[in-house]
Amino acid sequence: MSVVLMLAGVWAVNLLGAMTPGPAFVMITRISAGQSRPAALAAAAGAALGVLVWATAATLGIQVLLARAMAVYVGLQIAGALYLLWLGVKAWRHAGQGGLPRGPARTMRPRDAFRTGLLTNLSNPKVMVFFGSIFVALFPSGTPLWVRLAALGIVAVNEPLWYGSVALVFSSAPVQAAYRRAQRWIDRAAGTVMLAFGLHLLASVRR
Repeated sequence: MSVVLMLAGVWAVNLLGAMTPGPAFVMITRISAGQSRPAALAAAAGAALGVLVWATAATLGIQVLLARAMAVYVGLQIAGALYLLWLGVKAWRHAGQGGLPRGPARTMRPRDAFRTGLLTNLSNPKVMVFFGSIFVALFPSGTPLWVRLAALGIVAVNEPLWYGSVALVFSSAPVQAAYRRAQRWIDRAAGTVMLAFGLHLLASVRR
């Protein structure tokens, strides 16, 4: 397989994976609809960085080391599941407050949004397994380092573009107006989805 085809495969699979709704998508849409655009873009940047961290770990083969140290991997899964469950509970408790854990609506600081986005994607170590599977499938043994770095470059472009686009769309005035009309129910729905993701991750923990 040529280098061009390998990198094209990484681009396509990564983009499809990013576009598949998951915890980060739910989190970004909720912050975007209920907060300022800077907070929305900060959350998107944090989520993108979280994915890039796991992709880098996969490139370094860390998933192989975790497979041998199963207790560490299980610990990461449990911690991630608990974080998603916490986000879900928080969404239910503060439904109707614009996506904030406390205080008036539309006051979430970008740095707090960035941290939420980062932790949401770091909470799921299966992202690393996903990228590890891609790299194993597309990169034969002996693939030059520059090709792997180019693949990381693709991830570093794909993820912010997708999450940034989601943030821009859902932080637009029409979407925010629609959100305000039904924000309590939307927040509860988002919380339910987060709880479901957390329970699913917890159920998948290897024992």
